[in-house]
Amino acid sequence: MKGTIVAINRHLGAVVVETENHKCVVLETMGRLNADIGDQILGNWSERGNTTLENITRGDQMHMNLQDTNISRSEAVGRMTII
Repeated sequence: MKGTIVAINRHLGAVVVETENHKCVVLETMGRLNADIGDQILGNWSERGNTTLENITRGDQMHMNLQDTNISRSEAVGRMTII
């Protein structure tokens, strides 16, 4: 499923992606974070845990840990600050 990065906390390596159904997921990087707000991301948002996402905007992959899924944007941003 495709989504858009709507928030980034580079100090914690956390990202919020808003999916096409307007729900958000919270991700934690498994390495260097090479992404910006507005990047289009393709991934499987159905299971928590380690996942590889495709950054369509940059044409590369990111290894992330899916922390939370199917939550509102305000909830996601709040959770992103305490990873």
